[in-house]
Amino acid sequence: MLLALGTLLGALLGLGAEPLAAQGSWPTTHQLATWLVVSAESPVSERTSLWFDGNWRRMGLGAEPQQLLLRPGVLVTLAPGLRAGAGYTYVATAPYGELPTDAPLREHRLWQQLVLSHAVGPVALTHRYRWEQRWIASAPEGTPGAFGYQQRARYMVRAQTPIARRASAAPMLGYLQEELLMPVGHGGASGRLTQNRLMAGVGLPLRPGQRLDVGYMHLWNALPARAANEVNHTLTLNWVVTRR
Repeated sequence: MLLALGTLLGALLGLGAEPLAAQGSWPTTHQLATWLVVSAESPVSERTSLWFDGNWRRMGLGAEPQQLLLRPGVLVTLAPGLRAGAGYTYVATAPYGELPTDAPLREHRLWQQLVLSHAVGPVALTHRYRWEQRWIASAPEGTPGAFGYQQRARYMVRAQTPIARRASAAPMLGYLQEELLMPVGHGGASGRLTQNRLMAGVGLPLRPGQRLDVGYMHLWNALPARAANEVNHTLTLNWVVTRR
């Protein structure tokens, strides 16, 4: 089990290094961040669930606002281990950190995704392919101006496995996760990675159907407007709720 996780971690670290090298001529800023997340799923039929993902993102240990993200959607099971989903996202981003934007941003998204799940021995693997349509506007006085349109492709792979068991409760989990984000078809960005998220952590069972994922995320973000990179060393706390 540990060998499998170690091998996967090496592969994920290799993926994470690629985008960093791609913008090596740009200066890079390192900063701390904290993401507080709730992920909730509630079935409405045998194959269909309502889903919600809410993020309250801050800089440092919560002192400075970064972003509010609200992402409701619907998930449908197509076959064992294969699910499709679609939904809407609202994002409010503040000027933050050492490389802030000139004004707050507001964003509306539509998203579609496919999720493939399978096991390799004791390790559960999840692959998520997500496509986003994004409308983004500057909001210097709190009121958005004209919205510009963008598209983005995302790929995430997650591996998790039990690392400690208790007879009376769900096991503690160890997980590794990698996600690549790439704009498509606008602003000369096609084929260029602009964000990489590499994460590791533990999932702590709270009660039936609830878990707290505590992790560290190394988030690399390219900022073309600043000709610079930012690396956010991020504490992530994700309250996972799944109704059966």
